[in-house]
Amino acid sequence: MNIVKLTLLAKYTIMKRLAVCFLVYFSFQLNAQIPEELGKVTWLRDFKTAQTKSAASQKPILLFFQEIPGCSTCKKFGNEVMSHALIAELIESYFVPVVVYNNLKGEDAKMLTKFGEPSWNNPVLRIVDGKGKDIIPRHASKYEPGSVISYLNKGIFQSGKLVPEYARLLESELNGQAKEITLEMYCFWSGEKNIGGQKGILYTEPGYSQGHEVVKVVFDENVTNAATIIQNAKKSDNADAVHSTEKEIVGAASKLNVKVKPLGTYRIDKDVHYYLKNSDYASVPMTPIQATKVNSAIGNRTSPDAFLSPRQLAILQKVKAGKMVDTKRYLQNVNVIFALNK
Repeated sequence: MNIVKLTLLAKYTIMKRLAVCFLVYFSFQLNAQIPEELGKVTWLRDFKTAQTKSAASQKPILLFFQEIPGCSTCKKFGNEVMSHALIAELIESYFVPVVVYNNLKGEDAKMLTKFGEPSWNNPVLRIVDGKGKDIIPRHASKYEPGSVISYLNKGIFQSGKLVPEYARLLESELNGQAKEITLEMYCFWSGEKNIGGQKGILYTEPGYSQGHEVVKVVFDENVTNAATIIQNAKKSDNADAVHSTEKEIVGAASKLNVKVKPLGTYRIDKDVHYYLKNSDYASVPMTPIQATKVNSAIGNRTSPDAFLSPRQLAILQKVKAGKMVDTKRYLQNVNVIFALNK
């Protein structure tokens, strides 16, 4: 399969699926001594210890009820969700994480009784305060990374804390209703810079179509729409034409007096995220939406640091010190963070 010939939306979807495959492989490689059901999070096993730490840190407690050894659902949850670098970091940074084995006797069984949880069950998450009271309703029967990041972000917010931008971006990336539009312009570097930072933009990619420079844009229909993107692009001289035959997009372009062309043969440019590629940030592994936002910020001469997690920024500092330099790392899976932060 030639990925270059796919639509950007298809490639964006494949990128997310490949990330899941990488998660499973990477988790297996690094977790040889740890049950795969637990992922990459460092979990406490004692609730009283967690209560003490919660009181000292003013962090809520994240209870993880898990079957170990577990069924395929439990293993998949550990490998795909709890092994995601940014989810694991968020949990360890904003919560006191505790795991309860739902298939053991003793203290684990007592915890099941205390919280009314069934034994031999699929994964369940609960965010509680230091007294064990639910801050938000329990999370069950949803095992995708997108549902978990939404749950965690809600828990952080309900705890009175600000949700970090990298976690907000990840939630948008994993849960967005993705749609694609292609814009023709005089310079696709300018297009990526000006369009990538807009609200609701999930990913941008520069390329060529019908002899012209274009930027393919994946956006979240829950947040923005084709008309808004075209209008904003027109203001920054990044909408000489729209390449599409889709009725909604053609209609939006026509109302804004923007030329419409049918989709032609497309070729991706070698410099995806040009400003990012030519900076120290290129050596930092990141998700596609992070790369898009970071590239836009650098192009507009503003700091992109808010889009990255503390562990990503720690890698950046090592890169600036002349260590860990790899200018293609921003195109790699974000879970490379685990190896780099050893």
